[in-house]
Amino acid sequence: MRKKIIVIGLGNFGGNLAIALTQDGHEVFGVDKNPSKVEAIQRKVPHVIGLDTSDESAINHLPVDDSDIVVIAIGENVGASITTTALIKKHFKGRIIARSLTPVHKTVLEAMQIDEIIEPEGEYAHELANRIMVKGAVKSMDLHGEFEIVEVKIPQKIVGMTLGDLDIKKKYQAHIVTVIKQIERKNYLGSQFLERNVHGVLHSVYQFEANDLLLVFGTKKI
Repeated sequence: MRKKIIVIGLGNFGGNLAIALTQDGHEVFGVDKNPSKVEAIQRKVPHVIGLDTSDESAINHLPVDDSDIVVIAIGENVGASITTTALIKKHFKGRIIARSLTPVHKTVLEAMQIDEIIEPEGEYAHELANRIMVKGAVKSMDLHGEFEIVEVKIPQKIVGMTLGDLDIKKKYQAHIVTVIKQIERKNYLGSQFLERNVHGVLHSVYQFEANDLLLVFGTKKI
């Protein structure tokens, strides 16, 4: 579903996030007080503006009443991030995602009851470690205890086989939860992207296809 998303902070993380969301077909409004960061992505993100969001008057220039999500991706100034988050919390009633820069910063965001707190560097480091350990892994989600869910590119040797043909539970102590179908689409700007759709519950007769991504649940020792 197409969403309207404000991304505040257009550095390496925020800028790439804004571009990726735009390519996926979402309506993105990018914000940064640094003119060079605004200029760097304005050809890839249609709506970009230079504002200092730690100034409350600047919030009036943001389409907060017409947005679904605000992502606060400021990555250099903890004070500016906290002030911006407080102002967004005051003026916006939708879903807020805020980037944490330090443990103390995270504690402050938790005290502010922010919906979602992200630590992109730490999360990427963990995901990369799992991708190195698990051949073909695309993404991973660490669960409590010894378990995890890993998104894996389908091995060529099982293309055409059915779920009933496999013995993954017995051999690897793992379960294929579902598959994600990838369909090539174009967004409203004409850029191509892969639309990802979850297939749903798999039955024993499901036959695996070449572009399937497998969502596998199992222990971390797999």
